[in-house]
Amino acid sequence: MIISIILELSVAWFLSLITNAAVNLEVERWPKLIIFGAGMLLFMSLNTYVDTYYKQKASFQVRNDLRLDTMDHVLRLPQSYNDKIHTGDLLARFTSDNQAVGEASGNIIMGLLKNPLLAICAFIYLLNIHWPLALITISIGPLLILVGRIFGETMRRKGIRLQESTGISISFVQDVLNASVIYKIFGLERKLASRYKQYSTEITSIERSQGQTQGAASAVSQGIGNITFILAILLAGFFVAKGSLQVGDMMAFIQLMNYLVNPFSAIPSLWSNMQQALAGAERIYNIIDASKEYEKLPDESKAHVSFKELSVDNIDFRYGDTTSAAALQDVNFKVYPGQTVAIVGSSGGGKSTLFKVLLGLYPPTAGEIKIDGMTTGTLGLRSYRDYFSLVPQEPQLFTGTIRDNIKDGNQSLTEDQVVEATKKANAYDFVKNLPMGLDSDVGERGSLLSGGQKQRIAIARAIARDAPILLLDEATAALDNESERIVQDTLSNMMQHKTTLVIAHRLTTVQSADLILVMENGEIVERGKHEELLKAEGRYHELYYSQLEKERFALST
Repeated sequence: MIISIILELSVAWFLSLITNAAVNLEVERWPKLIIFGAGMLLFMSLNTYVDTYYKQKASFQVRNDLRLDTMDHVLRLPQSYNDKIHTGDLLARFTSDNQAVGEASGNIIMGLLKNPLLAICAFIYLLNIHWPLALITISIGPLLILVGRIFGETMRRKGIRLQESTGISISFVQDVLNASVIYKIFGLERKLASRYKQYSTEITSIERSQGQTQGAASAVSQGIGNITFILAILLAGFFVAKGSLQVGDMMAFIQLMNYLVNPFSAIPSLWSNMQQALAGAERIYNIIDASKEYEKLPDESKAHVSFKELSVDNIDFRYGDTTSAAALQDVNFKVYPGQTVAIVGSSGGGKSTLFKVLLGLYPPTAGEIKIDGMTTGTLGLRSYRDYFSLVPQEPQLFTGTIRDNIKDGNQSLTEDQVVEATKKANAYDFVKNLPMGLDSDVGERGSLLSGGQKQRIAIARAIARDAPILLLDEATAALDNESERIVQDTLSNMMQHKTTLVIAHRLTTVQSADLILVMENGEIVERGKHEELLKAEGRYHELYYSQLEKERFALST
């Protein structure tokens, strides 16, 4: 940048030499002037290449570092943060916001540094040529800086609105792309197109408003620059006519005026772009500055081998502040190795919330969860979670191969152990018949597999993890009868060798559980074994026979 400023000022000096040589009829100087000019042009081209390369390098390195930092922090955010923010909005911060900050880190910041410095150097040069003219022309500086400040704050506010609107739009697009079957079946194409038009129109409106503001800033700054430039030229011509200024110096003065006026004229636009980049940076740092679960990314997860007791002692939990309704109230029970504990009840009773608290996704509002007498504070959150494995109701697979998803349970698995996990999960037969076997791509969120196949891969992942406590969150609820039968057989075999907590929607599948907890409105209203709870003729009795009656009716029809 500094070399570029020196070279640009040298152009003014070179113009002065040529003009004076021409006016004084010094033809013999021409060969040297041509060689000097060619060399200067070559050096300027080389410096422009290096300057552009390093600005781009700075930009993409900052974007890369910022992407990595953002991902590092996203992976450590608590579940409560993920529940509140749409993944599409997060995606916008990884893309459009990141791009804006990267652009500022290269071209914009360098422009904001170079332009004032070039103007100052040009002013110093002007003082040496003709100080009265220099003082007249420098008046442009404060005026254009004021213009940049006035319009820059407006651009910052509009930049924040634009980034937020872009995030909302990306969130909506992501929802649409993930629900192609739904909008096709329900005929929602026109409705979704209309909604997206609203979002796109909002973005266009903000961009148009930004364009108007930026155009006004450019017009005002250019107007001030042009007036100053014309005034300076008129005065320079007057001084030449009086004989107090040489023609060559006047040519140098005109060129220097460009280096004084143009940089100041560019500052408002650069400042406006900088404000938009700062708006993107603000959104990114809202993530980076949010509270995290871990101080740094934990090491690779390795499941514990065993435990002696899982104790849930008088747990209360609320989503939000203390004034919100309790999702869990005074929940307490104990689990011992080899036991199967079933958690049943009507929808909204707190079953899934209990699992989230058990997994450390949410800290309890009151009470404690202990494993072998130790809380998460004693164990550390990562070590605490390594006692658990999970098979969720909706299997969540990552884009990649079947092998990759199974090894997510345990990265150190050998090929034989991966195959063994697929066999235990009743997945081996369908996997070996795929064209690429274990190397078959599962697609986005497992889209290339059926529901039952996805669930069996998720079970194989849980088997690979081999944690002592297995959590099953209605793992067959979303499956058809045949897939449910296969997956249920797989789970039954898996549960024989594990301590299992299972949320069950079909009560006939948990009759052999060592302990059944009946939850209503966040409380355990009944507990015991299947036969005991039926004899008590309470809530479990009501749920069981109501469900049995529905199943008999379904079979009869």
